[in-house]
Amino acid sequence: MDTPPIIVDYAQVIQTSLAPVFLLAGTGGFVGIYITRLGRVSDRLNEVTDTHLPRENRQRQLVYLRRRTLILEAAVILGVVAGICTCCAILNLLSGALSFRLRPENLVWFFGGAIVSLMLSLVAFFLELVVSGHSMLLQIKMDRDKS
Repeated sequence: MDTPPIIVDYAQVIQTSLAPVFLLAGTGGFVGIYITRLGRVSDRLNEVTDTHLPRENRQRQLVYLRRRTLILEAAVILGVVAGICTCCAILNLLSGALSFRLRPENLVWFFGGAIVSLMLSLVAFFLELVVSGHSMLLQIKMDRDKS
């Protein structure tokens, strides 16, 4: 029994669409990590504002937390843009199967945009890790100097 050509065509489109779905799932995982870290920064901000630290220490902590927040927000935004580009690529692939073809070169732009946005979000996350690590080392040094 031969499989009708239309079923073979749809199966091929579904197989082609699976790669971007995995990219979308990975991007979602990264965005979840960024949001978790942003929540921890928010908790730390609440802790700093509720405690009675000397004014100089408090201001330094607030500047540091603001910097981390801005970097993480950039990572989240870039991650979401990567997800949107990936979804657009999937729609472009599926539209070809449904006979209202979008321009094929859109696929290259959508995938390219997704990869570049994801890379930039990872760079922002790396920068936030460096800022966080530097602050931890500075706090350790200050604690050693006090004792």
